Amino acid sequence: MSGSFTDASVSENVKNVPIDKEDLHGESDIVAFAAEHRRAVLDAPAVLQVRNLKKSFNGLKAVDDISFDLHQGEVVSIIGPNGSGKSTTINLISGFIKPDSGLIDIDSETVAGLSVPDISERGLARTFQNGRVFGALTVDENVALGFHKRLNAQRPFKELQRYPIVRWLSLLGETALALVPGPKSRQENQDVSERVGREVDRFKERLGTRRGDYTYTLSYANRRRTEIARAHISEPKLLLLDEPTAGMNQSETAEVLQQLQHLKAQGHTILLVEHKIELVTALSDHVIAMDGGKIIAYGEPDEVRNNPQVVEAYLGKRREIRKTTVAAGQKDILAKQNAIEASDAIAAVREQTEQTVAEQGSPLLTLDNVDIYYGQVHALQGVSIEVPKGAIVSLLGGNASGKSTTMKTILGLKHPKNGKLVYEGGDITSLSTRRRVQAGIAAVPEARRIFPAMTVEENLLTGAYTRPRGANIADDVAQMYERFPRLKERRTQQAGTMSGGEQQMLAFARALMSHPKIICMDEPTMGLSPKLVEDVLEQIAKLRDELGVSVLMVEQQAELALSIADYGYVLQNGRIRLHGRADELLHNPAVQEAYLGGAIEECKE
Repeated sequence: MSGSFTDASVSENVKNVPIDKEDLHGESDIVAFAAEHRRAVLDAPAVLQVRNLKKSFNGLKAVDDISFDLHQGEVVSIIGPNGSGKSTTINLISGFIKPDSGLIDIDSETVAGLSVPDISERGLARTFQNGRVFGALTVDENVALGFHKRLNAQRPFKELQRYPIVRWLSLLGETALALVPGPKSRQENQDVSERVGREVDRFKERLGTRRGDYTYTLSYANRRRTEIARAHISEPKLLLLDEPTAGMNQSETAEVLQQLQHLKAQGHTILLVEHKIELVTALSDHVIAMDGGKIIAYGEPDEVRNNPQVVEAYLGKRREIRKTTVAAGQKDILAKQNAIEASDAIAAVREQTEQTVAEQGSPLLTLDNVDIYYGQVHALQGVSIEVPKGAIVSLLGGNASGKSTTMKTILGLKHPKNGKLVYEGGDITSLSTRRRVQAGIAAVPEARRIFPAMTVEENLLTGAYTRPRGANIADDVAQMYERFPRLKERRTQQAGTMSGGEQQMLAFARALMSHPKIICMDEPTMGLSPKLVEDVLEQIAKLRDELGVSVLMVEQQAELALSIADYGYVLQNGRIRLHGRADELLHNPAVQEAYLGGAIEECKE
């Protein structure tokens, strides 16, 4: 690969570390390699230097006087509970937020307070927590955009773009060369095309046949892969990755880990924000743990993840088993995020719930033999699902299996070609989305979809938009603050400046504002720390146990979903392959084959 990350550009200390993993034999060799690499990178020059960085929102200290270095060829991960300041930190570094005070240097050049384009031009590229691709562009076009800042022949007068009065000259020049490219522009286009091909080849089994497809047609995981390729194509000095595997199952996470390990072996400098601790441990040279805007631990991965202060920040102090149907703690969750302990209390509550559901008779919501098409693509094929009153139903399946399409169908965003939907005994197949919400069907969408420029309280009020004015809405807002105290603390803060976990709380509370009888939740735990995952699952169980609200939940972490569900359905290629009681599906090997794939440990050797 040409550019800033050829072997020649990496310091001698890093270059002399063996990087061919095929030469490594056994766990001891891998551990020795990791330790040698960790020592070597600390002697390399610092690509990123952060000193005394501070940022507050309405008096709340989101980042509170943090300092750290990131050396050439080093991979550093930032971990911590939601709201700890991780995303704010990388947003400050990349220029999306301006710091209140402190220094940020890239290659000894101060970038604190510069605009996003200016910082990008200095060698920084990033991905985003929720995944941001241009849906109306193809995979190739999305990836090619990442190299735009490196273009020369096709961007005449590009230095003028920072001056608003004359920036039109650069834009006019780019337009002219796009219409009538000269020899240098054609050569540059050919170079970009070759680079795009190399980037897509990193994910050739997933993206190789989709290069000409619009990215809105891709699965969530493939959109994330496209975003990583777009960030990497410019060969940045510093690559920031904000939860690159959020929303992916174990098999997909393992694939991305392999790609990131390959980038590390090539000498790339990476700053990673991630909740999946096994990935962090397998990839990182050093780990920064944050809580309350401060750095509470720094060091080698195993040292940080076993730090008592870090464990408590993630999991909180140990509590008694709850009486709701929720996983009874998540023992050793920093080592294995999906570990779920069974308990007699869970079994007892599930048995009681099933008896109640049986006594209630007809289901609250039924999908009857539904067919959905996207053009010629048969997305849902004869799908039949029942959601009983006062029950939690998990909808499982790999990416592109039809889960989100099922949600959209229930909400009226997609209309069946065949089949029907029945809600409370009435046919709602042709009912509008607004009417469905008024009837008691609410949603917590994938990637939260909060209104970023509005405050927390304004977002909550949008959830009551279909209700009559003065219908005790103020009391409901107060109840949401009681359920989610963090939202009360940030009621006047712009929602887009909150962490991903806080935004998920807001999306959850906003759905409750419509007084729903059923809530469709699409990946409610995506991107959340283990402690907050447990809290969200507890809130979902309380909806059923205390309010009698039904929940249809799409969740990538199948074990978590089935641990609190009453029933489950497994989708594969648009068809229902398995269904039954959640406790039976939890240990069914057919579910693993259809959904879970391999474990992340497969990539460690």
